[in-house]
Amino acid sequence: MVNLSPAVAVDLGVDPFGGRGVLVTAVGDDSLAASVGVRPGDLVRQVNGRDVATTADLQAALAAGRGSWRVILQRGDQQITGSFTL
Repeated sequence: MVNLSPAVAVDLGVDPFGGRGVLVTAVGDDSLAASVGVRPGDLVRQVNGRDVATTADLQAALAAGRGSWRVILQRGDQQITGSFTL
């Protein structure tokens, strides 16, 4: 995961004007993210109603979720919402 910036977006072939968020750059084959369909190129916009603009925001939101998360991803022009519990 990386903070989305215009330079990163251009390097990865993502819309540099797509807004703020955390870009998924890789997903481990055996990871929870892979098992729920998260893909490289997805942009994490929100976790549990908290906007995610940086990797620090994402870490804080995931930690506050305590095993239950509602995540909003942007994939191209599509917004995807999912709820996950461990």
